[in-house]
Amino acid sequence: MRIGLTCPDHILRLEKFSEQFLNATQHEKTRSRYRSSVNNILRHLGQRIRLSDITPQVIFEFQQKRQEEGAGKATTNRDIATLSSLLSRAKKLRLVSRNPCSDVGKLNERRDRRQARPLSYEEEAKVKRFSPLWLSILITLLVETGLRVRKEALPLKWTDVLLDSEPACIYVRDSKSAAGVRSVWMTNYCRDALIRWRELLGPQFSPFVFPSPRNPSVHIVDYKTAWRKAAKSAGLVDQRLYDLRATFASRANSCRASGLTVAHLLGHASTQILPTYVKPLDENTKAVIEALDAARTGLGRSRDSIQ
Repeated sequence: MRIGLTCPDHILRLEKFSEQFLNATQHEKTRSRYRSSVNNILRHLGQRIRLSDITPQVIFEFQQKRQEEGAGKATTNRDIATLSSLLSRAKKLRLVSRNPCSDVGKLNERRDRRQARPLSYEEEAKVKRFSPLWLSILITLLVETGLRVRKEALPLKWTDVLLDSEPACIYVRDSKSAAGVRSVWMTNYCRDALIRWRELLGPQFSPFVFPSPRNPSVHIVDYKTAWRKAAKSAGLVDQRLYDLRATFASRANSCRASGLTVAHLLGHASTQILPTYVKPLDENTKAVIEALDAARTGLGRSRDSIQ
C-alpha cells in the first residue's frame, strides 16, 4: 500500500513535513544548518504548498529569487541541497514519486569564489608585528600546521598538544569531517613558539591554548576583528586568516610533498585511503616537516620569532 495515498493532507504539505525532516536529523549542527535553509524555502515557497506541487519550475524560480535578493551562489546551492534532502526523504516514504531537484542544475560557485592567496615569509613576519601576542601565536600555528582556524585551532586544548614528544604533535579530535580527525606533526619552530606561549600563560591559567582574556574557561571565538586590524596595519587588506591554511599547503608543496601527504596534513576527505599507506606516509611527513623547518631557517631571518 502506498503511504502517500493514506496520509492526512497536512502531512503532505511542506511546513509539516519540514518539521518532521528537521526532527529526524540527529546531528545538532547539521540540523541547525538545515533549519536556516528550510526557513528560506518556506518563506519563498509558502508554508501551505504541497510536496507534490514542488516542481523543477518552482525550484528554479526559488533559485532565481534567492539570487535577486542578494544571496550568494554557495548559500543558494545549500538551500537547494537541503530541499533535495527533504524531498529524497519524502520519496523514500512514498509521499512523492520523484525528487524534482535532480532536474535543476547547481549555480557555479567557483567563478565568484575568492581564491586564497598564500603569504610570503616576509608578509607573515610583518602581520605578526602588528598582532597581539595570542594572534601572533595563532598565525604561527596555522602556517606551520595547516589547521582549520575555527574548528581545529581555536578550540585546541593543551591536553591534545604533545610538545615533549618526538615528533611534537597535535591531536585533532573534532573536525569538519572524519578525515579531519588526525594527528598533526609540528615543526620545531611551531613547537618552540607554543612552549614559550604555554610558559607565559602558566599551566593553571586555562585548559585552552587560546583562552578568552575575559573568561579563561572558554576559548577565543572572535578572531576576525584582531586579524583585520593587524592585516590592515601590515598593508594586507585583502588577506583572510583562512589564507594561512593555503600558505601551509603551498609551502609544503614547495618542499616537494606529494599530493597524498599534503591531503593528509590538511585533513582532507581523500585521506580515507591512507591506512594502506601509513608507513610511507609517515616517512614523507617527517621529510616535509623537516623541510619546512629548513626553509624557514634558510631565510636567515629571526625578526618574526616570538618576542
